[in-house]
Amino acid sequence: MLDSVRKHVAVPEIPVKALLSVGSLASFGWLLSHDLIHPIVIYALQLYLSF
Repeated sequence: MLDSVRKHVAVPEIPVKALLSVGSLASFGWLLSHDLIHPIVIYALQLYLSF
């Protein structure tokens, strides 16, 4: 009985890591599009990604 109820109420597993990645990229993109990020942060990010 409990197994059949559990199957109907089961919530699909959401990949939390992917959700956080998409959220952080979206918020960074929003801040970048509204020119709210200092150019030094962009330069530091470019340096970090170049290595």
